Amino acid sequence: MTPPAGDVPGEALQRIVLADEALPHAPRYRLSLEQVVMNVSFIVLVVSIFWGVLSRYVLETPSTWVQEVSSIAFCWLTFLGAAEVQRRGKHVSVDLVTGLLPERPRVFLAAAMSLFIAVFCFYVAWLGWRETQASRSASTPMLGIPLSVLYIGLTCGFALMGMRTVQRLVVRLRTGRAVG
Repeated sequence: MTPPAGDVPGEALQRIVLADEALPHAPRYRLSLEQVVMNVSFIVLVVSIFWGVLSRYVLETPSTWVQEVSSIAFCWLTFLGAAEVQRRGKHVSVDLVTGLLPERPRVFLAAAMSLFIAVFCFYVAWLGWRETQASRSASTPMLGIPLSVLYIGLTCGFALMGMRTVQRLVVRLRTGRAVG
């Protein structure tokens, strides 16, 4: 897909990041990677827990795999959900001090905080990748699922949070205003 005529590099990125703020009441039909994986994880989690309750209390033959599958789905749901919240810029923040600052120092401080958050997220993703590599030979007791499947959820979640933070930082630096 080619950009429209006169499109400045970075404007497409800005439109993607600012889309939620620009049209707060417009229907949103595009899904992010984070939303898709998060929703699939949620469905797997609900179905596995439902089956666990049904098999234990109705059929009286408890399923042994429910805990393993629900743990993996919960890990993916948690970390990809956090990445989706970061994409939307909706993480909880305290702006007691920054709200009192003039616009220019506020933008600078927001950019510095975003840089710190991105570095932290990429560092945790790197640690998660190391743990993923270290746990390749270990597997869950019942289903034999490699434990790396669990740890790669953490790695992907923090890597996506870092990428979304950098994405918002680039827009902040290009526009000179705080985004989300």
